[in-house]
Amino acid sequence: MNKTQIHNRGLYFSVAGASVILFVLALGPGLFGSTNTHLLSWQYEGFDLLCHQIPSRSYHLSGISMAVCSRCIGIYGAIMGGWLALPILSKMKITHKSKIGWLIGLIILNLADVFGNFFDMWSNTLNTRFALGAMLGLSVAMLFNNDFFPKK
Repeated sequence: MNKTQIHNRGLYFSVAGASVILFVLALGPGLFGSTNTHLLSWQYEGFDLLCHQIPSRSYHLSGISMAVCSRCIGIYGAIMGGWLALPILSKMKITHKSKIGWLIGLIILNLADVFGNFFDMWSNTLNTRFALGAMLGLSVAMLFNNDFFPKK
């Protein structure tokens, strides 16, 4: 059986652990059974600079909005999932230039969605925001596959 070699093993597993912790914390106080719906919860405070945290644009767990909006939970979840799947994703033959192109395209698409919604050109949903965020997060994770799983 051909074993996958991990370059920079310590860094790979450190980032994997950090991405899991970040995602779990982003799920907010509802995950931990807290009834604290006040936006001064430590999870809300921790993500305050990264996300607008508008409750109507967030999924809810146990009736409490997550610490981040649906787009951000998509980003964090896909970075985590993509990072953990790097051993498999690294087998795909995608050039670094293509990965950069996808990342730039998804940043532009997300910005267009934000501005289109802001200027009432269309109305997006929790699920469309989540999907766009997840595609962006996965493209970020994919940038690093050759750094940890070099092609032979």
